[in-house]
Amino acid sequence: MAQRQAAAKSNEIPAMIPLLARFDRHYILVVKGNQKKLRRQLRRLPWRQMPLLDRTRTAGHGRREVRRLKVCTVDAGLLFPHAVQAIEIKRRRVNTNTGKVQTKTVYAVTSLAPGQADPARLAELLQGHWSVEALHHVRDVTYAEDASKIRTGSAPRAMTTLRNLAIGLMRQAGWTNIAAAADHYRSRPDHAPRSSRSPAENASALGAG
Repeated sequence: MAQRQAAAKSNEIPAMIPLLARFDRHYILVVKGNQKKLRRQLRRLPWRQMPLLDRTRTAGHGRREVRRLKVCTVDAGLLFPHAVQAIEIKRRRVNTNTGKVQTKTVYAVTSLAPGQADPARLAELLQGHWSVEALHHVRDVTYAEDASKIRTGSAPRAMTTLRNLAIGLMRQAGWTNIAAAADHYRSRPDHAPRSSRSPAENASALGAG
């Protein structure tokens, strides 16, 4: 919908509020370690006294995951602009190959009031949020975006758009491992115009050649 370039010696946080100001829309924000005061405020809320409002189970990619969600309206105010609700998500992930169990507690805030989104909808929105996080992870790990030296004018945003386009095309072609897809097309550029073929079809074509 929109992009805003972060300053060279800053990060995304100062750029986010003016970006959101352009839209008459709500937000949901997963609170990371760089929001120390807000995260501390959320951790201190009486979560143990609050009922469980949503439970989601998913399976795939070699793991099973259960996510439990609680929501709290904070009348005294939250340390983030326009936030009216706090969210706690406890995730329990089991690796189906090794049996290893991982647990993690995640906090989030939202400008959505209780009547605007029920707990199930908040859980759905957060799941979508993590898919955006995954996109950022792919751009950084596969394309080394954070280490890019392209910083002049609108060039960084243009490159981000091109990376997103490339990732989208590879996923549309059936690739789930973007790093493997990038390696494939880097060494076989003649396959790129035929990216509508699946990875298996590309492999078959390579074998036939």
